[in-house]
Amino acid sequence: MPRVNIFNQIHKGLRAALYDAAISLQQTDFTIEAEAEEVFSKVKEVVMLFDEHAHREDKFILSAISQFEPSVVDAFEQEHITDRRLSGQLNTSIDAFAGFLKAEVRAAAGKRINVEFVAFLVFNLQHKAKEEDILNQLLWRYYTDAELLQIQQRIVQNTQPWHQDFYSKWMLRGINNAEAATWLRAVERSAPEVVYKTLFTKAKRELPKSRYNKLVETLRETAVLN
Repeated sequence: MPRVNIFNQIHKGLRAALYDAAISLQQTDFTIEAEAEEVFSKVKEVVMLFDEHAHREDKFILSAISQFEPSVVDAFEQEHITDRRLSGQLNTSIDAFAGFLKAEVRAAAGKRINVEFVAFLVFNLQHKAKEEDILNQLLWRYYTDAELLQIQQRIVQNTQPWHQDFYSKWMLRGINNAEAATWLRAVERSAPEVVYKTLFTKAKRELPKSRYNKLVETLRETAVLN
C-alpha cells in the first residue's frame, strides 16, 4: 500500500504556479506597463508561496528528521538559503523595474527577469525532486503514516489562512481529479462544514468546467454529495 507522501499535493501545486508564471513571462510585452504589472504580481505571488513553503519545511519537516540525519538536514537547509537568494534577486529586479521609463530599457530588464525566473524555476524543480526522493525515504523510515499525517496537519494549522487560500488554488490546479476527490473527502470528514464548502466552491472556480463536472461525478459516486 502506498505510503503517505507529504510532498505530493503541495509540490504539484507549486509546480503548477511555476509553470503558469513562466508562460506568462514569456508572453509579456514589458514595454506595456499594464502587462508588466500583471505578470510581476503573478511572479511575486509565486515567490511568496515558495518562501513560505520553505519556511514550513524547515520548521516541521526538516526538524522531524534532524535528530536522525543531521547532515541531510543541513544540506537541504543550505539549499533553502540558495532558494531565498534567488527569490530575493527576483524581487529586487522587479522592484527596480518601476524606475525604468524607456521602452528599450524596460524590454531589456524584462528579458533579464525572465532569465532570473528560469534559474529560480530550474533550481526549485530539482530541489523539489530531491525532497520527494531523499526526504520521503527518511520520513517513511522513521515515522508511521499516522505520524506523517499529524505533521501535515500541524503545517496546515500553522499556515496563515490567506496563504492557505493561495496554496489551495494552485493545488487544485496542479493535482489530478482522483487526488482532488480524495482531498475533498478528507476535508469533509475532518474539518468544519464551512471549510469543505469553501474548498468545493474554490474547485468550481479554479477547475475547467469539464474537470469540475468529472470531479462532482466522482464525489457523487462515492456518496460524498447528497
